[in-house]
Amino acid sequence: MTVKGSPVRSLLAFIDKELTPEQRATVFKALLPEIAERFRTPLLATETIAVHFLNALTVESAKARNEPVEVFGTRAGRSAANDAVKGIYRFFALVLTPAALLSKASQMWRTLYNRGEMRVEKPDDHSGRITLLDFPSELAGCARITGWIEGMAALTGAKDIKVKQVACFAKGAPACAWDIHWD
Repeated sequence: MTVKGSPVRSLLAFIDKELTPEQRATVFKALLPEIAERFRTPLLATETIAVHFLNALTVESAKARNEPVEVFGTRAGRSAANDAVKGIYRFFALVLTPAALLSKASQMWRTLYNRGEMRVEKPDDHSGRITLLDFPSELAGCARITGWIEGMAALTGAKDIKVKQVACFAKGAPACAWDIHWD
């Protein structure tokens, strides 16, 4: 399973902002040398990286900050959502309702990942469910996706956003699913 370079670049920028130079050095020492080297070299937005490598980077960064991976990953995902919507795209996110943005989730997923199907189920004016099928996730990845969903919903100007992961492949469920509610 691979992901395009944009989310990787967002995570690396988040790590640069959140970790001290000493913490970053600890992170890269903990990774396999070939993975660490790949993250140290410039990465094009169109290049692909194994999702497992991105998850390992998330886990080691959380450890370096002495922060639970779910918390660190969620914050990283929120930051990635903000990075994903720049310039004119930010304007479109601001004028879309959360439901309208949700309807674009599966399309966004397909442009970034080479595996998995993201479905939006039960959308209405104040809630919806996102289900991720055929994507054997890890906890770090689920945390980043949770934060990304929160961040994208927040860009619409919605209030009182609540995102709850209600099923997780990494915890034994057949797929991952998130319930989303907003005012």
